Amino acid sequence: MHSCLLVWAAHLRLSASSPAAPALCSASEEPMAQPLCTLLLLLAALAGTQAWSPKEEDRVIPGGIYDVDPNDEWVQRALHFAISEYNKATEDEYYRRPLQVLRAREQVVAGTNYFLDVELGRTTCTKSQPNLDTCAFQEEPELQEKQLCSFEINEVLWEDRISLMNSRCQDA
Repeated sequence: MHSCLLVWAAHLRLSASSPAAPALCSASEEPMAQPLCTLLLLLAALAGTQAWSPKEEDRVIPGGIYDVDPNDEWVQRALHFAISEYNKATEDEYYRRPLQVLRAREQVVAGTNYFLDVELGRTTCTKSQPNLDTCAFQEEPELQEKQLCSFEINEVLWEDRISLMNSRCQDA
């Protein structure tokens, strides 16, 4: 058993993932050496995976909230839905649309939650007009009425369901 431990310890300093490592343990002639060598191999493998694992900031924690690209197709879909719901709920006759997405975050749960912080601008189009996505923004300062809004959208793709869970807006 001592020969396996000594050779294995010396080998660990060189490389824990060498193809020769299993041969070191199988070469031992003592009956109790095999389980100990197997344990040492498992520990070395675990140490190797820890050394090669991604950086902490790259790890995904289930249910965690992460920043995402505001231009991502799914984020844009959620944003479009939130803006549509927002415009339905407001009494303003003018349509609002995003000036910029300040922050976009995502949480994967039973579906996906999107958390969007958006600066909205008031357009020159009334809500009854078609093609509201291309409306120009108001240029006169007293008509601009910019707002900062936070939207929480839940989408369950496999159920074809999307909901505006929460929205808060304030004048910018």
